[in-house]
Amino acid sequence: MKLTIARHCVENINKLSPLQQALLDDPCRVRIADAPTGAGKTYAFQQALLEQNARILFIVPTRRLAQNIASGLMAELKQAGWPESKAQRKVAVWNSDETLRLKEEGVTNVNGYRVRQISSLDNTSKGGEMIVAIPEVVSHLLLTRWNAKGIAGIGVFDVLADFDHIVFDEFHTIEARGFGLASLFAKLASVTDEETGNAIGQAKVSLLSATPLKIDGVLKELGIAKEQISILKESIVPEGRALHGDVELSLHDRPNMLGLIKEQVSIISQEVNACRQVVVIYNALGQLQRDLLDIAHCFNQNGIDAKQVLVVNSIDDTGREGLHSCGFAVGQKQDPDSFSVLIATASVEMGVTFRDANVMLMEPGFAPMNFLQRYGRAARRDKAGQVMVRIDSDLMNANDWIRELNNWMQDHQDTTQTIHALSKMLSKTVQMAFDSDDDGLYFGELSKQAIYTSGLFWYELLKHSSNKKFRGQHLYEHQPKSAKRIAALIKTVRQLEQSEEHAKYCEIWLEKLREQALQLRDIGKRVKVIESSGRVITPGLLWLQRETVITTKFPVQSDDNGNEYFQLYGELHEYFVDKKNQAKRMMDCCFPHRQGSVPIEVKKGMQKEWSRHLHDQRDSDTEFAWEDFPDAMKAADDLVRLTGLIPGDESDVQGSNRIF
Repeated sequence: MKLTIARHCVENINKLSPLQQALLDDPCRVRIADAPTGAGKTYAFQQALLEQNARILFIVPTRRLAQNIASGLMAELKQAGWPESKAQRKVAVWNSDETLRLKEEGVTNVNGYRVRQISSLDNTSKGGEMIVAIPEVVSHLLLTRWNAKGIAGIGVFDVLADFDHIVFDEFHTIEARGFGLASLFAKLASVTDEETGNAIGQAKVSLLSATPLKIDGVLKELGIAKEQISILKESIVPEGRALHGDVELSLHDRPNMLGLIKEQVSIISQEVNACRQVVVIYNALGQLQRDLLDIAHCFNQNGIDAKQVLVVNSIDDTGREGLHSCGFAVGQKQDPDSFSVLIATASVEMGVTFRDANVMLMEPGFAPMNFLQRYGRAARRDKAGQVMVRIDSDLMNANDWIRELNNWMQDHQDTTQTIHALSKMLSKTVQMAFDSDDDGLYFGELSKQAIYTSGLFWYELLKHSSNKKFRGQHLYEHQPKSAKRIAALIKTVRQLEQSEEHAKYCEIWLEKLREQALQLRDIGKRVKVIESSGRVITPGLLWLQRETVITTKFPVQSDDNGNEYFQLYGELHEYFVDKKNQAKRMMDCCFPHRQGSVPIEVKKGMQKEWSRHLHDQRDSDTEFAWEDFPDAMKAADDLVRLTGLIPGDESDVQGSNRIF
């Protein structure tokens, strides 16, 4: 079953499309930009650096995407005639990889080094600058109190003053718990001082995505009105700068990806021989890992050299450059452009630019936004291409949107459709879930918990040493209602500190709530695994428990620095189980009134489970706390319910030797 998605373009005036130009010139301080993959949202800010000498803080969700954008910008600057030495001084990356590199170069205080970079990367030469950062680094720099001379007073107001643009790329990936950083900048940029009529700083805040979330309800609750926001959309036209050529989209009812790969291996070989790329995208990391040896054997039989294949996923990207035991290349630093076949998971939805990928074999993803992000990376520019999607009855039964996609393609089989028609159909399947009658295309809705996690972020920021006098007053006056509510609830919880019996546990509980507020993404615990070859990877603990026998077969060891790891006698693929273990991700949740914690499974509804324990007065400590401090106990319950954050710690590796 197949149809064609027609070639589509954007207007191109003076090297920029209307949306790209608006991203640079629209006077509104807060902008939400919606444009298809390949529309050049990132490129617009590269041009702002080159043509307008702009300073840009470009915030992205992954390390790989940060590195990719920085590398692309460096190439663009050198092509524009900048000496490489100047380009290197004008571009910085804030992520863990760069932290390690700076330490290896002798930078002892990386945080202080970065705080100073807020005002300038290099003031010895003219020209724009860009810092590409992951959100956790920015949040850490803004919320941590720095005592070093010259940086103690630097904070969020300096960011707004010293940058021309603050950009959140791929903002559809923002979780409710991590929205505080974006909402902070958007809120401060949108308000003006009542006496002077001036806004703070000059930075324009842009949220970019090809698959945007519906966030207007959250923004309204945070005090950012619609009239203070520019909604920028890219107009698709039949002629102009091509984003994609004609793409044959086909659905294949197959039991697994390996079968589809074997079925289409002649096409894969043909593309490789023509020096083009083929991309294969799996839904499940475990299944990809299990299939690699069989794929390598299939490729070898069909003359596809293993050295031409790169594997991209959250496990293999944690190690250094090298070879998988099947012979395929792995490692985050590998350049995807150097390979003819990419075999990947959702890791390639962001941060991997394909050289000339006109053929893609993929599973549909877990939501319509995944589907469009994957689809949009094939047949870039003016090339025709093929996207083959594996489906089966299990996928359709579990996902209404895949069933709707199948029905839509049946109704339009062998016809030519527009990219807008495909996007609208996929968006409609999502918008029905939140009863939206908006004409815009949305691929999800930001949880209302984002209102209160943003309030908690603001509450923490008010305590920062840089926010004194006018700055502190401005933050206080313009804080969202949710920040005031959070402050009142925390003050009420502190009533427990009046009791010697509860004071210590209340303090610990509030500190762990703060730690949760600083975790912008709910990323599970990872553990180091060393294969017999010496290759080091850091898979998620839960994944390791479910997919392998490693946590039951090998003891947990510790290195000289106290870091825990598993040492294997062979390679990872040798320890997969035939049927997944029923492991559960657990969190040791604590309480504001008593010692000890309760293990609760990390899943939807865990807040209600925590609340049940908080109200369980069969425990004498709990009974007395509710009798003596009912308002404080209720306030703690409200904090967890409103923010979705539960103070506690993820279960340690030592607990992984049992299968739950």
